[in-house]
Amino acid sequence: MESVILALGMLVFFGHLLVALFKRTRIPDVLLLMGIGIALGPFGLGWVKPEHFGEVGPVLTAIALIVILFEGGLGISLDTLVRAAVGTASITLATSAVTIAIIATVTQAHFGSWLPALLVGAILSGTSSAVVIPMLTILGIREKARTILSLESAITDVTCIVLTVGLLDAVLRGDPSPMRMAGLAISSLVAAGLLGALGGIAWLLVHRRLRAVPNTRLAIIAGVFVLYGLTEMMGFSGAIAALAFGIAVGHWSRPEAPERIGGLLVGRIVDDERELFAELVFLCKLVFFIYLGINLRFDRWEPYAMALQIVAAVYAARCLLARVLLPRDCTWRDAALTAVMAPKGLAAAVIASMVAQAGAPAGSDIKNITYAVVLVSILATSLLIPLIESPPAGWIARRFFRTHAEDDPATRPKPRLTNSGLLPVQR
Repeated sequence: MESVILALGMLVFFGHLLVALFKRTRIPDVLLLMGIGIALGPFGLGWVKPEHFGEVGPVLTAIALIVILFEGGLGISLDTLVRAAVGTASITLATSAVTIAIIATVTQAHFGSWLPALLVGAILSGTSSAVVIPMLTILGIREKARTILSLESAITDVTCIVLTVGLLDAVLRGDPSPMRMAGLAISSLVAAGLLGALGGIAWLLVHRRLRAVPNTRLAIIAGVFVLYGLTEMMGFSGAIAALAFGIAVGHWSRPEAPERIGGLLVGRIVDDERELFAELVFLCKLVFFIYLGINLRFDRWEPYAMALQIVAAVYAARCLLARVLLPRDCTWRDAALTAVMAPKGLAAAVIASMVAQAGAPAGSDIKNITYAVVLVSILATSLLIPLIESPPAGWIARRFFRTHAEDDPATRPKPRLTNSGLLPVQR
């Protein structure tokens, strides 16, 4: 017991050390966390096995998903998102659609059906802001490309959840009808979104009074848990409800937002609460990526062979899309980095775990393939970024993106790392 308590305490300090190491080496901390899980797991030292978690493992997965979606929703400004999305929608939607098509094509033969193949594509259609955003802060990427990549990770977290929920419902029902699938998905998502938004507004109406009671800064997390459970019991998506709850609370907590709703005074989420929620996401990330490493299986080579095919095809497609769709005033270096900045991460792994727990056919295979792609894609991004900075690969990238602007190192933004490497949105 004492050793477990000691290990948990040391884990937090080690997590901050990994962030500092990431700043120096550009090796993502999540990759090292998975490495720790692999070393501790049944294919490493054998100290920890997935079976040791029992029923706690799925609960940890659900908690991670809820906290991440809620905190991510707080960081989404509807006005800014709508204005900025107009310029980046074509890039984001094109890369998501191409990614889904590639993954579905690669995995269809394995599953023998298009629905689970499309489900894997939906799960992996986004990029991981837990990897991308810290990378942006230390690579000196200019504002336009940085905005595109940041918005891509934020928007695709939402779209991959929406698509996954709709496809999962179709898979569980065994109904391949596109119209019925779309109708069920839309009704579930709209209902969950309304419940979440109404729950968030209702919470703000009592938030100011609740703050007068000591030790209630985390009460809002308990409120999200309640909302998630009730929404799932109604047969709708608790994940979408948690996200909508966070968006509603974040939107009405802006300084320029009205102070009253229907004549009632509205409470606001303040900075110290946001920092506390960001720390919770940090802890969820630490625990979940180590848990993911423990759950990685190396007794079968098929998921990793498939992951290599998926990552190679997706990154090659992103190179072409970046060349065609990125604005010409983006430098060749920013275009090259954008092309290889497609790691999959926490959101994909958590959603895949939830799909497996929902009892979807081939759910275990879906989870194993997703976990393998997460590992391979983060490894690929970690290796390709230094290559672009080196002369041989850099010359090739410069020639490939020759239609873009020249890169002047003197004008690059200075690297920075804030909040222990974590920015407000970490999924």
